[in-house]
Amino acid sequence: MNTVLLVQNNNAFSWHTSDYLHVKGYLFDRNDRYYEGSELLEYFSGITSFADMDERVSFSNGCFSVVYQNESELFIACDSIRSFPLFYKNLNGSWIVSDDPYALLSKDKSDEPNETAWHEFLAAGYVTGNETLVNGIKQVQSGELLRLKKDDSKNRFFYSYRTIQTSDKDYEELRSEGIEVFNRTFGRFVKSLNGKTVVVPLSGGFDSRLIAVMLKRMGYTNVVCITYGRPDNPEIRISRKVSEILGFRWICIEHTEELIQGFVHDTFFNDYYPYASKFVSMFFLQEYFALRYLKGMQMIPDDSIFVPGHSGDFLGGSHLGKYGNLLESESLQEISRRIFFNMYGFVRPKGRVKEKLLERIERSLQEKFTGETDYAYSIQEDWDFKEKLAKFNTNSIASYTFFGYGFRLPFWDTELTSFFRKLPLHVKVNKYLYDDILTNEYFESAGVNFKEELQVTEKVMKRQRFKNRIKYFLPQYFLRMFLTRLDDLYYNEITRELISSGGHEAGKIKIYNNSFNSLIIQWYLERLKADIFSEDLKQNPGK
Repeated sequence: MNTVLLVQNNNAFSWHTSDYLHVKGYLFDRNDRYYEGSELLEYFSGITSFADMDERVSFSNGCFSVVYQNESELFIACDSIRSFPLFYKNLNGSWIVSDDPYALLSKDKSDEPNETAWHEFLAAGYVTGNETLVNGIKQVQSGELLRLKKDDSKNRFFYSYRTIQTSDKDYEELRSEGIEVFNRTFGRFVKSLNGKTVVVPLSGGFDSRLIAVMLKRMGYTNVVCITYGRPDNPEIRISRKVSEILGFRWICIEHTEELIQGFVHDTFFNDYYPYASKFVSMFFLQEYFALRYLKGMQMIPDDSIFVPGHSGDFLGGSHLGKYGNLLESESLQEISRRIFFNMYGFVRPKGRVKEKLLERIERSLQEKFTGETDYAYSIQEDWDFKEKLAKFNTNSIASYTFFGYGFRLPFWDTELTSFFRKLPLHVKVNKYLYDDILTNEYFESAGVNFKEELQVTEKVMKRQRFKNRIKYFLPQYFLRMFLTRLDDLYYNEITRELISSGGHEAGKIKIYNNSFNSLIIQWYLERLKADIFSEDLKQNPGK
């Protein structure tokens, strides 16, 4: 008998259950009707087959997870960005499904670490495909529909960011269409808010600014903008200026020694990091302290909705120049090598491990194959979308739900992603069309189009590509010194507190790839060794 254990994570978004359905999240249907909470049961009602479920999730626009259960099989699906992760395990011919992978651990402590996933996590900060850091525990992937029956499983990806054809419209037509799509997207977004307080984590960049501008443009006034980090963070100046011009309340949370002191031993933190990581992803701390402060000081309502700007720059095409994936035709092997070089840099795998990960990437690309003429750059975009963005960048929304706050992700509206997916390459490189629409259509009229911007230029991207090639040869002390100078989010002090208070030997965890994230990744794996895996694995992870 298959078992569904959806009792673990009801923060902000609760599970709603009928006799055979378990649903969570929010979505719009193909007619733009909005469903949230228990209304999702109505949307998914009437499912009797895999084809029924396939049709229903394929036309769902939003953030959701759904499980259908009958006597012999399970159908499971997560939205295109994997907003509410699900996990499953086969035990003696029966499937167990949960939103908390810890609930799937063997009670006899016989769980073994997944060696390849372990090395991948060290290198990238997340586990790709359907695997996790624990052998036997699988994850539902982004935009994936699964059928689990006895010892058998079948899957289909109902969402893909790949494309075999781009629009042939001229630039002005594309620009006009883009404005219309943005307006409809944010119209749906505002419709979903139901008057609740919207909290915009407002940086100095374009993505979060567009959210604030569109809220103002559409007459939504119950808005709070927040900024956090060091007092001298250059983004604070722009964030405050934007908030003042738009007339929104602005809160700045300064990261200080007092704010972070002793956090490793705090109950909140020790509940938070497993909740956010789930054997798959690095947990983020950049917003954790700001949210803890806002919650503790009761500065925003408990039912507030956070609306982060990630990852609008990806839709715009910022990654194309950064990673050099500008080809329409290329072998899967060549695409795999580019992904490996750009995404697996924290602790760079070598030798046999490197080859195994390259094979793993290529298998993943083949699994998501949609046609012989898929453009090469879009194949990599789809990988980025389903792996890095879903399991690394967007995973930061766990910090909102952990503290009981809801979220919206307007940049992952399916109409908006479809528009940018099919844009010709030449208007995506360097975010050409994206930045044009934002600055000249929206920011200029709102009075927030500034001369001094914190945007990445082609010159900066070229310099970054050069640094990516040389930084692996630089001494660690030099990398730390350089990184500390650019640490606007206080990560130097935060990670120092994490490592020094975590009971680890000082030399065991060190910085890699010019990133404080590498320290968080290593710390988390050390905790897994100590808390879950047997003693002989603590010295030899993955064996």
